[in-house]
Amino acid sequence: MGRGTTSSESMRNTDPRCAALVLLALLLGAALTTEAAPPSNVAYRRIDLQDAATGELFPGALWYPTRAAPAPLFLTDSLSGCGLPAMLCRVIAFEMQVANNAPPAGGKLGLIVISHGAGGSPINHRDLAMALASHGYVVAAPKHPRGKDNDISGVGVWVGRPRQVSRLIDAVLEDAQLGSHIQRERIGVVGHSNGGYTALAVAGAKPSPAASVAHCRQHPDDSRFCAYGGAATREATRKLGDIPEVRDPRVRAVVLMAPNTAPFTDEALAQVAVPVRVYGAERDDLTLVRYHAQRLAKSLPPQTEYVLVPGAGHFSFIARYPWGLKIVAGEAARDPEGFDRDAMHERMNREIVDFFDRKLPAG
Repeated sequence: MGRGTTSSESMRNTDPRCAALVLLALLLGAALTTEAAPPSNVAYRRIDLQDAATGELFPGALWYPTRAAPAPLFLTDSLSGCGLPAMLCRVIAFEMQVANNAPPAGGKLGLIVISHGAGGSPINHRDLAMALASHGYVVAAPKHPRGKDNDISGVGVWVGRPRQVSRLIDAVLEDAQLGSHIQRERIGVVGHSNGGYTALAVAGAKPSPAASVAHCRQHPDDSRFCAYGGAATREATRKLGDIPEVRDPRVRAVVLMAPNTAPFTDEALAQVAVPVRVYGAERDDLTLVRYHAQRLAKSLPPQTEYVLVPGAGHFSFIARYPWGLKIVAGEAARDPEGFDRDAMHERMNREIVDFFDRKLPAG
């Protein structure tokens, strides 16, 4: 028998083209391994801000990547801690597996602001926030102050909400722990319902009270939307004058879930020049798809991504409630019969992470 062939001899005897292919495969494998790095742990922190228009203080929630180990944290919808035993908190408060007040992981991060719907809370979208944070984003969500209005209409919504988003972006970029990690060209906004209005406004669509009034006059079949908030809301809308500029040019991509688009003309919507992904709910009886999500998708550029979620209702985009709060939450905790909210969120959260990864790529 002849002597064994050494590895160096094997390389010398290998077809150069095969060796090149092996080397390429190894390099691609290394790259794919880097791309598929496991998600980070998630840290949570609360910050408090002041509304520049009213002087009112309002809290914001922050989620971000960390190396610290997570533990259960129970919060109310006002972002206060639950001071009861864990067994009780699990029933009446919102649970997250996070590292409370932990330092951020290193590296460059994107920033996503989540704007909740009327009367909602940042905690309504905690699952999406954690999905984004675990994949390399700082997520900031304001608890929009209502002021003397009802969080449905009036200057506190039309002007206040977009400016609160901009104020929160300022605060995160200036934050001693997080600011230096955020890439300024990687800022996006997610909005649900009136949060969808908020996201469109900061993305460049100029709102008009007259458009909202005209919508309800032209579409009497959109009766629930137009009656929402009662006569006080309709009166506040009629009294509003011209809306000042609320666009924030730092926002480079937006995701909208069952958005309120009535305050925008088609011409105003055409001014949105950033990438947009829209989710409509097939069985939404508050922001009817044909007048809101679907109309929006048709008014925006052809590359707009539009997803109609079969069987979903308006509030299906909110993360599930602990069972002890379901009665208090009412319709916000309920879905159309047969709809699986948890399964939809698992799928949608992945899609939204992918959207921002594609539209706000890391530099």
